[in-house]
Amino acid sequence: MNTPGVHRSKITFPYRALSGWCWPAVDIVGRSAGPRLAVMAGVHVNEVSSIEAAIRLQRAIEPSELSGRISIIPILNLPAVPKRSQYVCPLDNKNINFSFPGQPAGTFAEAMAHAILNDWAADADILVDLHGGDLCEAVSHFMVVQCTGNPEFDASALAYARCFDAQLIVRLAPSHMQVAGRSCTGRALRCQHAVFAEAGRIGLIEERNVAFHFEGVLRLAAHLGMISSDPPRRREPVVADEYVWIPAPADALYRYRVEAGQKVAKGMVLATGEDTYGENVAAVLAPKDGYILWTLTHPLVQRDSFIMGLAVVIT
Repeated sequence: MNTPGVHRSKITFPYRALSGWCWPAVDIVGRSAGPRLAVMAGVHVNEVSSIEAAIRLQRAIEPSELSGRISIIPILNLPAVPKRSQYVCPLDNKNINFSFPGQPAGTFAEAMAHAILNDWAADADILVDLHGGDLCEAVSHFMVVQCTGNPEFDASALAYARCFDAQLIVRLAPSHMQVAGRSCTGRALRCQHAVFAEAGRIGLIEERNVAFHFEGVLRLAAHLGMISSDPPRRREPVVADEYVWIPAPADALYRYRVEAGQKVAKGMVLATGEDTYGENVAAVLAPKDGYILWTLTHPLVQRDSFIMGLAVVIT
């Protein structure tokens, strides 16, 4: 597909678990040669601010002013759409977000992850994966970067993440590459770059969250020399080195005391839990100093389910 213009299509993949499915996609092909960005959203279908940004991108870039190619899949997890399944693909009850690099002969989530890396985005200079704000979540504006231990690769990955106007950037240690993980982890295993962005709240299309994703992609394209202008950034992100998942200590109805993006100190009460008689039965304490990446918004949480994410700066 080398003809300049905006090309709509429906794509398929040659894997048994993906048979019968086709994905609406768009390719914006510029009039001059340049890098390729592959932009996807809807790994989690309720993260609609990111889906909205992917849809807006289709009309935001004039091919005559573009160098290279921007490929877009607005909704990846199509089986989740009818029932608005939050985290998993209902066909196999697996989370595509933690299935990379995937398996060609695996279940839907595993085959989907493999197809993204090895078919659709195989030759992309950067894969952009937009996320944030499921039905029971409030998410700060943050980025996830997979580090490899290669200084040059890791510096470039951080520079790409900085194209988004994030409050927080969390760098994952190379040990994360030993197990299935996010798209940025799967790409790092191939020595390829990915940008992983989070912003959104409770399944709503809100302009500040849409703009975070939309403008971030435009800045990234400008950084790569694909377009000539980009929106200004407004803040300098905090760069963290640890992503801590905080579980609920008991089945309870939780009262949240902090918000996404808030700085917290070790031992601070983040939430309290009550039983159905209104008696206090649990307290969620900050295990370390850090910043709240996201928090659940629904009060009913089961024991050991993750209730918040924390970014920790290692000094």
